[in-house]
Amino acid sequence: MRILLLDFGSSYVKYSFYDNSTRTNTEVFTLNFPKPIIDENGFYEVERYKIDGILFDIMDKAEANGCTAAFICTQMHGYFIKEGEFSNYISWKDKRGSSYILEAEAKDLFDYGTAIKTNSPRVSLRAYPSLAGKEFFTFGSYITYALTGKNVTHITDACASGLFRADTCLSENLYEGLLLPTAAREIKPCGTYKNIDIYPSMGDHQISFLGANITDGEAVLNFGTAAWLSCLVEEGSERFGGIEYRPYFVKEKRVATLTGLRADDLNVMVSQIKRNANAFEKNKRIRITGGGKDKAGLVVSELEKLGYEVELCNRNVGNEGLRRIADAVCSRRGTMLSEIEFPNFPFVIKKSELDFFIIDNEHGNFQNQTVTTLAMNSKIVDIEAIVRLPSNERTMITKLADGGVTSFLLPMVNEKKDVEKLIEYAKYAPIGKRGVSTTRAHTGYGVSDLQEYMRCANEKMKIYAQVETRAAVNNLDEILSLDALDGIFIGPNDLSCDFNCMGDNEMIKKLISVIAHKCIEKEKPCGIITTNTELIEYALLCGCSMVSYGSEINMLIKGAKEIVNKKFL
Repeated sequence: MRILLLDFGSSYVKYSFYDNSTRTNTEVFTLNFPKPIIDENGFYEVERYKIDGILFDIMDKAEANGCTAAFICTQMHGYFIKEGEFSNYISWKDKRGSSYILEAEAKDLFDYGTAIKTNSPRVSLRAYPSLAGKEFFTFGSYITYALTGKNVTHITDACASGLFRADTCLSENLYEGLLLPTAAREIKPCGTYKNIDIYPSMGDHQISFLGANITDGEAVLNFGTAAWLSCLVEEGSERFGGIEYRPYFVKEKRVATLTGLRADDLNVMVSQIKRNANAFEKNKRIRITGGGKDKAGLVVSELEKLGYEVELCNRNVGNEGLRRIADAVCSRRGTMLSEIEFPNFPFVIKKSELDFFIIDNEHGNFQNQTVTTLAMNSKIVDIEAIVRLPSNERTMITKLADGGVTSFLLPMVNEKKDVEKLIEYAKYAPIGKRGVSTTRAHTGYGVSDLQEYMRCANEKMKIYAQVETRAAVNNLDEILSLDALDGIFIGPNDLSCDFNCMGDNEMIKKLISVIAHKCIEKEKPCGIITTNTELIEYALLCGCSMVSYGSEINMLIKGAKEIVNKKFL
């Protein structure tokens, strides 16, 4: 699936085309944001047609590149007003609200995920003598409207206006008669443009924070057009004055943000951070991102003096954050065949539009003939059949590979050498030492060019490791260093047993975060095997792109219960 990733910043517009099936991204193309119109009153506007020109040119390129979905993030606080015709874009740098801010309202609005500031639409809209009958658009909802005709945006964008509650997505009727956008919590298409699904625009701050790929105990210091320091906190955590608690992609989380940092005066920035250090005391590692991060030398040294571990993040965090969201929303979904010998199961799975299934030969008791028949039928319908092995012994791996299996999952991996054995037996030379026997099902009973066949077979053979032990977590860097490893599946049940935290979802979430973080750093796909929807949602947000949910047994039990509970009279 080809996807447009579009980041509308206040200085630059960046976009790329992403293939989530191969997890490959084109280069990130960069354009200058249109120059503003600035007058003597400090009004800061951008002509709408110039924004439209950039937007529709990019969308035409997305169509030409075969994109079927678009994920977008936008700068926040700015807005449009529509009364018949649209106004120009009123930037977040606009100062028309300066004389309207009231001392009584200069406070943090925890429930709204923002604070009252002069550039907040909540304040600057007072500059209008009347708003009755007018329609308000955030920059993000305008982009959505321009493409779909719907004034919709994501809550991460909507809350920056100061007009929406972060917890309910509902608006406050501050301005009677003013029509507001719809604020969405879910990330699902809100319309199409030239057969491209358009997802509601998200806040660039939260997208960049997500793209920094942090784990528990880390914070992000962003040096962009505006500088900010953020960490992730629980919804009901202690609040600190001067910190904005912005909504995030997980409802139970907020992004605690110190905004308005002086990127142009690093001494002042250091003072600002020191004054608010208590809000970030649980985060002893800081990732520095943004276009100005290379000039952050003074800040780095001062943070290190305060006891922080500092790391420069060289990712394009906006693009990476959009990739993470795209992977989560468009993740590969599968299930498990755990017990029933049903050779036509691949046809059912394909009909159901799932992407893969796992044949459980670890806890299941399938005969080799059944497994290889399932594998060959999977090739007919073009769906991935992953065989979960009972061990990494050569005899079984060789027989199953020759019978047509092209994906293996090794459970209970503890260290690198466990996976090395699987690679050795499943891959041909020069990568492994798989035995060569060509008049078998895996070749269609004969090959014309053995060397070319072996090369292609190595490319098609997928190797996955299941991380479900304390040892695997401790040795994950070494395991992920294997070039021939195609991905990781997290096994939360056995992880909770080995870490002695059965029933403690918060502990498992921390482990998921660590595992997914390392997979992303090594550019290896990460998946999870569970029916716990809370863990699945969290894993997807952490960067997991594969979900195996339940099994044929779960489906049968659920279906049988539905029959029992059905009311016929």
